[in-house]
Amino acid sequence: MLSEKIRQLTLLLEKHELEASGGIVSIQLYSELFAAYLYQNDLASARFLWKRIPQNMKAGNVELDQMYKVYVALWNNNTAGFYKAINHDWSKHVSELMFELKEKFQQETIALIGRAYSSIFENVFAEMTNQTPDMIEDTCKSLNWEITPGPYPRLIIPKQSIDEKPIVVSSEAQLHRLTDFVSFLEN
Repeated sequence: MLSEKIRQLTLLLEKHELEASGGIVSIQLYSELFAAYLYQNDLASARFLWKRIPQNMKAGNVELDQMYKVYVALWNNNTAGFYKAINHDWSKHVSELMFELKEKFQQETIALIGRAYSSIFENVFAEMTNQTPDMIEDTCKSLNWEITPGPYPRLIIPKQSIDEKPIVVSSEAQLHRLTDFVSFLEN
């Protein structure tokens, strides 16, 4: 699985960084590790890596600066900023990771929309997923979501998938949790 490969890559790159003479490695290793942290949504590690990278290496590197913009957008939950920052001509050693990050982010956003919204306008969906109207139609058809006919922006009505069943908790269990919580607050 891709996530496991990236986890292994991260461990290998971290090992190379630790074993480097003087503690400083190539800009390529830093950018690959930064991209791997972003893919894993390990924003804390990405932040600390950014602080470890020598200032003179950061100053002249456009790609690292662009990755930092992706990081800032993820940190601030800025979807539009994320798509603006990630649409970049990445070098070959990080392009696959950044493409996979974009795809993963897009799929997670679509899944979240499906769970959180009972309806959403097409223009809002497009902004959140960075999709064109044709791509939106294909996505909605593949997920069996309804798009109301009419002028732009149309209304999209997500359907919960069958395997997503609501969590059922008995009244007794809820009462027990509430009692424990009140007891905790009193102590």
